[in-house]
Amino acid sequence: MESNASASSTPLDHITQALNATLDPRISNDIRQQALQHLEAVKSQPDAPQNGFALADDFSQPDSLRYYGLQLLEYAVRYRWQEYSPTDTQQLRRWVTCLAGSLREQDALFLRNKIAQLWVEVAKRSWGEEAGGNRDEADGWLNMDQLLVNLWDAEGKGAGNKVLALGILEALSEDIVHTEDALAGLRSEVLGHALNEIMIPAGLYEEHTKSRETSRQEVRAGSEGWLNRVCSFFALCVKQARVGGGEAATYEMCAIKALNTLRPTMGWISLKAVNEVSCVDCLFLPFHTPNVPLQMAAVEVLLALLGRPYNTHFHDTWSALTKQALQPERIAMIREAFVQTSSAPGEDEEKYALQKKMSELLSILTDCIARRPELADDGIDLSALFDLLLLVLQHKSLTVSIPVLHSWTKMINAQEDKLVDLVLTALPTLLSTCSERMLRYEALPDDESDDILQFLDEDFDTIPERHAFLGNYRRYCVVIIQSIARCRPIEALSIVLQEMQSMLENGPYTAARGFESAKYSKTSIPILKFDAQFNVVSAALQGYKSWMGDVSGVTPEQELYMKVQKDFQDAANSLQQWCYGMVNIHTDDPIVAEQILETMVMVVKTLKEPSTSFVLQMVQHLLTMRLYDQPAHTIFSDAVKTFEALRVVELQKIALKFSNPLLEVYNELEPRIEVLVQKHSDDPRLVWGYKAFLFMIVHRAGDIEPEPRMNRLQQMLRPVHAAWTNPDLAASVATLQTFCDSLAMGDLPEFYQSHGFHQVQDWSTRVLDARGQARQTEIGDKAGALPLRMTKSMLAASAESLKTGSREYNDAAALWSGLIPLILPNLLQMLRHAQAFHNMSNYSSLSPDIQAVVKRTHQDRFWQSGISNESKDDFYARIQGSKSSLEGFASTVRGVMRTVRETGYHILYLLTKFDDKFYGLSGELAAPLAEALFADAGSLSSNHLQPVINVTTGLVQRCPSHYRSQFLPLILRHLFLALDGKISAEWEVIGQAAERAGQDGDELGDEMRSESVLRQLTFSMTHFVEWLFNFDRQQQQLSVQTQSNGNATNGHSHSPAATAKPSMTELILSDPNILEPLILFCTHVLRVHDTRCCSMICKVFRGYIPVFGATPTTTSLSISPETASQVREFISTEALKACITSLNEPYFADLQKELAMVIAQILSLYSPLTNTPREVLCSLPMMKPEKVDKAIGRMKGRSERGMRAVVLELLEGVRGVSIYEAGKVTVNGKGGHGAKSKAGPRREWQVQQNQNQNQGVGGEELEGVAGLFGEQ
Repeated sequence: MESNASASSTPLDHITQALNATLDPRISNDIRQQALQHLEAVKSQPDAPQNGFALADDFSQPDSLRYYGLQLLEYAVRYRWQEYSPTDTQQLRRWVTCLAGSLREQDALFLRNKIAQLWVEVAKRSWGEEAGGNRDEADGWLNMDQLLVNLWDAEGKGAGNKVLALGILEALSEDIVHTEDALAGLRSEVLGHALNEIMIPAGLYEEHTKSRETSRQEVRAGSEGWLNRVCSFFALCVKQARVGGGEAATYEMCAIKALNTLRPTMGWISLKAVNEVSCVDCLFLPFHTPNVPLQMAAVEVLLALLGRPYNTHFHDTWSALTKQALQPERIAMIREAFVQTSSAPGEDEEKYALQKKMSELLSILTDCIARRPELADDGIDLSALFDLLLLVLQHKSLTVSIPVLHSWTKMINAQEDKLVDLVLTALPTLLSTCSERMLRYEALPDDESDDILQFLDEDFDTIPERHAFLGNYRRYCVVIIQSIARCRPIEALSIVLQEMQSMLENGPYTAARGFESAKYSKTSIPILKFDAQFNVVSAALQGYKSWMGDVSGVTPEQELYMKVQKDFQDAANSLQQWCYGMVNIHTDDPIVAEQILETMVMVVKTLKEPSTSFVLQMVQHLLTMRLYDQPAHTIFSDAVKTFEALRVVELQKIALKFSNPLLEVYNELEPRIEVLVQKHSDDPRLVWGYKAFLFMIVHRAGDIEPEPRMNRLQQMLRPVHAAWTNPDLAASVATLQTFCDSLAMGDLPEFYQSHGFHQVQDWSTRVLDARGQARQTEIGDKAGALPLRMTKSMLAASAESLKTGSREYNDAAALWSGLIPLILPNLLQMLRHAQAFHNMSNYSSLSPDIQAVVKRTHQDRFWQSGISNESKDDFYARIQGSKSSLEGFASTVRGVMRTVRETGYHILYLLTKFDDKFYGLSGELAAPLAEALFADAGSLSSNHLQPVINVTTGLVQRCPSHYRSQFLPLILRHLFLALDGKISAEWEVIGQAAERAGQDGDELGDEMRSESVLRQLTFSMTHFVEWLFNFDRQQQQLSVQTQSNGNATNGHSHSPAATAKPSMTELILSDPNILEPLILFCTHVLRVHDTRCCSMICKVFRGYIPVFGATPTTTSLSISPETASQVREFISTEALKACITSLNEPYFADLQKELAMVIAQILSLYSPLTNTPREVLCSLPMMKPEKVDKAIGRMKGRSERGMRAVVLELLEGVRGVSIYEAGKVTVNGKGGHGAKSKAGPRREWQVQQNQNQNQGVGGEELEGVAGLFGEQ
């Protein structure tokens, strides 16, 4: 490239030629690459800053070349500043200020932004006075404020200089105060003092000078201060914009720029300063104009100001500012603006965004009043405010409505008289609106025409986001309905119950009124509306229950006593009469019938002392409710089966609470239950559910002698004993083959071969022949004959809601103590085989075709919100429609094994409730249990491993402390080994799939589903680790609650166990068998592409890193020196490398604070004990040992932010994207952090900079560092 240049060519000529080569589409790629390499090399040359200034200051050059000149200066400032002498840095400052002062009005915006960025980068490195006050102008930049004021006051520059100064001030506030900027963090105290001194107004500055050190040198220019200067300029711009004329647009632009500067400033500046310059008055000026962007910017500043956390130290000033915003004329302005900006869905994005922000502002103001009712003095029109809040609440956009809805959840509980009256007036509107919006909008058909749905479509890109939002919205509605029922129980219950009854009487829920089982859909509009009303009633009953608790302490001596008693009686009579009325209303809809049944049981359980006759009549109704199944109508038939299962659950709830009244009619109940058992004999779930109902009555009733009770209970459990002691069962679970044989699944490979599974692409299209359907039925029947369902049902009936040490608990423990040793051996074998069934090594002797069929048989079909390309109803309809196909047969096979596993896990969980009776077997239980749960866990798909984590959590949580050291090490070690291997391997597969190109849509959907399930599994395992380390603290809190409230329930350990040794933390950190796989898992999660999991594991690391840096005399944990040393070395190598590698990746940009803090802890705590952290850092490319030593030394005595800043500065050349750049700069179109989202716009200055970035040569683009540590 250089051979073509003349001998007299200068470096600037070479730069010009190279830059032209990169921009000329006719140049070959080889030449372009050479040119890019040359341009990169130029940045490191000694004369690069001088050449950069020469290019940037030459108005005759094209903008692209001037921009490259600015990049040369930026490189010198950001990466070589420490190498320069004071004279050199002073020259750099002069060049930057010269460029800023010489800017012309016609210069491109991206040039202005880059110069502003340069100014800020220089300021972060040299502005202000360091400790000791010994800086001079050659070493510091004490006159920076004066230079800014000169820029501001310069005449003949139009608005350009003022906009530039505003941009610099905005960026200074952002980087020094708000963002995790490394340089600003290192000099945060100096920069913070300097920024505060130049911003505050004259009056406050005068107070400040009296209290600061007299030796400090002045950094402020003039007496006005930038806050006052900017506010005055803003007010002037708004005034001129209102006048109109040719320059109105310029004034509006300047006003918005001023507001953009004020927004980050409002987050930190003294409220006294804000009050002194009458900032709130200024911020309401845009409401006198019709300019929506200007109003939007003003509201955002108000949000930043008024949304600051309350502190009693500035109560008076905070109150004054809040009252200024609450003035009647200003509430009227907000209302007028809100009405003026009304628009249809998708009609006007700017107006819609402003409405959202105004709702947030009203929410903040309302919260202020709810928190500090004294704000609502005579100068505030509360009635107008409440009317406006109701107007906003009823907006058709739930996104606009939700901030105010959330504020109503607080305001509705106000106790001040002046607020209570207004709240009571608002209750009908609140109840009506919240009841309407309990509808599950996410389940409505796509073709439903509704403004609310259209706004939701506009607001949310993904279905999961929408579902999460709607869940929150309904949760707030529930809180409000509960609160209304709590303060006005009789009126609220009357309204919501009558509405439910009216819907049932008049809705299309019977054949006579249009119900058709053939067209049944679980998401039809009538069902969704009834479901919404059911949830309203549930919330109201919960509120009524809270009211009962509130008034339960009223004594006969108090005036309210008689009224409370009358209200109690009136409410009880009303609820009972409603239930009696509902008994006589028939429905053919099984979902509606479910919800009526649930509501009646809720009423029975909520009433304080319902009459025996009422309870028995409700039980009779539950037993006699009839729905007629239509097996040909699959969806309807499944709903009927669900109703039957729910009926049993609700009966059991009543049995737990009203066992004595039910015991009185036991002889009548028993034959009725037997009839139902015979009717549903083909469904073990229902059979044993009904038997468990009878068991609960006998077990829980107090009106029966102990010996007859135990005799009857033992008789009820005889089938369980007989099943588990049956020699045939022991023989059937001896091996995997015998277990499969017992389930009619022993010859599945031959069955697959004979039915041509390997020859069919779409299994759902091939119908099973009669022999195949008979085999499918046989498999289901034999699986149902296993003693799992009966054991689970009877165990749950025995252990549900028991208090440890109670008569019921002791009876249950005595009943099951003899059964536990009989159940466990065969149960664990079943679990072992149900997992091994998925291990493909057990099929290695089969042909490849049949192995592929087996593997496919093990793969679940599941629907996932936001990923599946069909609706949930369509998915389940497709599944139901393929029951008799090859796919249906495969579903039966894997469903049987899944049921065995999950029912077995549940049985284990229930057995843990019997404490010593279960854990007392730990010497002979731990090893087979660990093998059953984890030996083949890696063969299961990710969605089947969540139950494994759940049962392990139960096993660990309930283990008495004196059994921990015997029981937990094997369990935890095998869990971490199995799950770490599985999760790491699955993430590797996901990573490889992401690198492949050209997948079709189906493959992509499958991969998205797999990744989503894997993320949930990783989170569950990560959360389990966090839970383990918090276990002791949680147990101590539980111990305190137990001592306050009486005995614990469900067999939880009591306080002695919670405080006994070894503690959970001590066991984990002192036992290498647990600690080794645990830390290995944590280290692997540091590299997982899931920000939630990585953030959580960073917190875990921060919790236990100090433990291994402590000496035995400074820690209470009994960790051997050898273990501590080994752990330190591992963390100092593998964990440190993982943190640095993640720090480099743009994906982890949002986690740089957490990762940097882990690195800082390792360096600060371990460096005095081992040289390994230093060696790891020195092994990084271009990392000099003296730089590492200096960084480690600078960490001493620093705050957390300071330590993070040291790390981020040290690794500046390693990091892919810095925190304050993430989401702001997209280099060459790469990275996903710069995309605009519906969550809200970014800073305008940043957005415009990005839009023009491509006019330069790129930037300091950093390549990946996969080989940072010599690894591939």
